[in-house]
Amino acid sequence: MNVEKKFKEIVADIFRVDVKKIKASTKFVEDLKAKSVDIIALVAATESNFGIKTTIGETRKNKTVGQTIAYIKKKK
Repeated sequence: MNVEKKFKEIVADIFRVDVKKIKASTKFVEDLKAKSVDIIALVAATESNFGIKTTIGETRKNKTVGQTIAYIKKKK
């Protein structure tokens, strides 16, 4: 499974943006206007799609899509 491609698809679905606009440098809060409910949905989707366990606190440390992809790869 391509972690980067799948995670970008998840982000695009949750934030209702074109997957082509999501880059490694895309910031969740500044660029995607993430709210708490979005972060919760992102955590749930990440856990179920990649079979990892994480917390909201750990997730909030990842400010960009690229940081989160690296985090997922490390946890797998």
